[in-house]
Amino acid sequence: MWLYRGNIQKTVAMMPMAGFGAIKAFEPQRWICSCSKYVYDPAKMDGIAFEELGKKWKCPSCGAKKKAFNKTNKYPLS
Repeated sequence: MWLYRGNIQKTVAMMPMAGFGAIKAFEPQRWICSCSKYVYDPAKMDGIAFEELGKKWKCPSCGAKKKAFNKTNKYPLS
């Protein structure tokens, strides 16, 4: 069972462990299109992680395929 803490912009998934509290599992990351420089922000997309998007998802700006996106730390979650 996954628990979510904080608001959607600072969401950190936590996996509870008996006797150990919770451990940090992952933080949602932003992805940037190599063609149009569109930044996919999970906070603006109802918290849907980029990895959870379907294979046929395309960049809303230029129509590039999902494989044209790269993880970015340039625009950190705030």
